[in-house]
Amino acid sequence: MQDYLFRTPVTPPRAKDPISVASNLFFIGSCFAENIGRHLVDARFNVLVNPFGVLYNPLSIAAAFDSIIDLAYVSEDDLVERDGLWHNFMYHGKFSNPDKNICMENINIAIDEARDFLEKADYLIITFGTAWVYEHKLLQKVVANCHKFPDSDFRRYRLEPDEVVDAWKELIIRLRVFNPGLKVIFTVSPVRHLKDGAHGNQLSKAVLLLAIDKLVDLFDKVEYFPAYEILMDELRDYRFYDRSMVHPDGFAVEYIVTRFCENFLDEEAQKFYKEVDRLIKARSHRPSGHNTVQYIQFVSRTLSYIHELSLRYPEARLEDDRLWFQKILEDLNKS
Repeated sequence: MQDYLFRTPVTPPRAKDPISVASNLFFIGSCFAENIGRHLVDARFNVLVNPFGVLYNPLSIAAAFDSIIDLAYVSEDDLVERDGLWHNFMYHGKFSNPDKNICMENINIAIDEARDFLEKADYLIITFGTAWVYEHKLLQKVVANCHKFPDSDFRRYRLEPDEVVDAWKELIIRLRVFNPGLKVIFTVSPVRHLKDGAHGNQLSKAVLLLAIDKLVDLFDKVEYFPAYEILMDELRDYRFYDRSMVHPDGFAVEYIVTRFCENFLDEEAQKFYKEVDRLIKARSHRPSGHNTVQYIQFVSRTLSYIHELSLRYPEARLEDDRLWFQKILEDLNKS
């Protein structure tokens, strides 16, 4: 009898230049970029995730890289005030502050940190969320965050694929000059933006998909990972969404991350990704408090395991784990 899968498998091509344990990974874009990036942070890879906060549209993400490459520090003239807080339209609300100097300083620190990481990054993993943008009428520029300013201050419109391609063609060339070894992986967020209805969301995603497809054709070392298609086709069921029925739930995110790792990590990195799970679970372990000797043995074994991993994967970020368990062991021995 035929074995029915009752789903449509999506099979991405294997990465041409797979990620190693030593790779430096720069994630930027929508909240889905954070979902994937945070998983790899937890897996002890060297990762920077959204240094300017969540960014949804391709033009704002491109502008973020321009500011990094150009070291375009923010001055007082770039800040706006509303409801007692100072903001910048190109940066996330996490930078907003009642003190404009603190707001400005935190943004400029983020620019420095992002530039330092971009100089050594091996991969950019970019997630576009929507093709809908908000253009500030007075400033005549697309903003990353409206910061709850009146809708009348902005013109909202949907980008065309050629607008995205033109902006990113120029940017990819600039990025390659800045960091010649940089490789790019594009994804489209499977999170639906339903402000314009289901049809409007599909048109928006279509713009992003067409633009990315063109960029992949134009440049070497630019690839696409079908996160959007995996959720839409393989996981075509509302049980894979959270209660909002818009965002993928934890299981769906983990599944898509697993598929990403299968296709973009090299064999050694995939093995490390699985092995470090034991370490993640060890850090979440809480002792019962009834058997200190047994817990000391557990911590000692974990330290030995960290040492073993460090010898086999010297590039892995395990020092924080070693210090964590070493401190626990020292405190236990004192008690």
